[in-house]
Amino acid sequence: MDLKNKKVLLCVTGSIACYKSVDLYRKLKKEGADVKVILSRAAGEFISPYIFESFGEEAFYDDAFKNPLSHISLSKFADVILIAPATYNTINKFAAGIADTLITLVVAASPEKPKILVPAMNPNMFANKILKNNLNKLSEYNFYAVSPETGNAACGDFGEGRFPEIEDVIFEVESVFSEKKLKGKKVLITAGATREYMDPVRFISNGSSGKMGISLANEAVKQGADVVLIALNIDRASFYINKKVKIINRISFMDFKEALKDEFKKSDILFMSAAVSDYGFKEKSSEKIKKSRTTVAADAGDKKSTVFKAELVQNEDLLKSLSTLRKKGQVIFGFAAETNYLIENGRKKIAEKSLDFIFVNDVSKDVIGSDENEGFLMDNNGGIIKFERQPKKKLARLLILNLH
Repeated sequence: MDLKNKKVLLCVTGSIACYKSVDLYRKLKKEGADVKVILSRAAGEFISPYIFESFGEEAFYDDAFKNPLSHISLSKFADVILIAPATYNTINKFAAGIADTLITLVVAASPEKPKILVPAMNPNMFANKILKNNLNKLSEYNFYAVSPETGNAACGDFGEGRFPEIEDVIFEVESVFSEKKLKGKKVLITAGATREYMDPVRFISNGSSGKMGISLANEAVKQGADVVLIALNIDRASFYINKKVKIINRISFMDFKEALKDEFKKSDILFMSAAVSDYGFKEKSSEKIKKSRTTVAADAGDKKSTVFKAELVQNEDLLKSLSTLRKKGQVIFGFAAETNYLIENGRKKIAEKSLDFIFVNDVSKDVIGSDENEGFLMDNNGGIIKFERQPKKKLARLLILNLH
């Protein structure tokens, strides 16, 4: 989802990572949020409020006595209060109920509002048990925390405490506004495409990028699920996958099969969006196959062509076999890539594989590898919902919301 018309109160406290709050502000605005900014006194030593004012934004300087009622008006404005960066001092003040600055006053006046902490500090400070205990305490009072990155701090110390990626912060803000349809559920999602190797170099596969499965994984996290993603040959550097997603990397059909059946036993819902090879090579060479293995065949017109012959074997239908292992209450959601007779083929696969849901799309419409998708959601009661072409991120949300 985007943040259109969502009201975000961005509170910037005095960490050396303050400069990143500027990029965060710009990203929030790009996502459509209505943003107001408060800078603490210490933050004002690192960055000037004029930076935000140059964007046409009013920046409130942390003077609790300049306007005695500003903490009330700012609290009423906010749909969510985002403290980024959040320092050791500020977090511990929140936990102690101290309200001696504009930021702490706003938080004190907003007990029911969601508040997101983005810790940024020295690794030793972040590891301090006082801070850890207070973060746990605050989680009971509508506070959410974005885990910092691990790396070198400004002082040279290495460890956890760096300001997280902007995408992680935006993700947490979006999560606050997401329905929690999957809260407490264990969700297993597969994405990408298997590779069936005939030698160490060559393989057969397909063009699935894994974008649909990744979108489902991210959306499931937003909706409260504990998510495992089995990733098949995905270029992870090209996609955003939230750090709360547990990723299991697999390559071929056989090692994917093993991981899938093991994780399925622990899951409540399976989204089988990966493109699994129907066939594999009967024999795999441990060495690169040379051209000498090919044969020469006569062609029409007495032209000669080179032919390579390899024997294929059909792989097990994993969805069909999983349906025989399912426990009561487990949901299996399949995906089908078709080029014609979408509804007929979808109904057939639901019946043959004992699926609860299936999403059928027309791959002749340039959806493989695309950021967009379209198709039909079908259930085992005969229900059909048509989804027009739209970003896969939005489609993932709609597919999850239509589970029943």
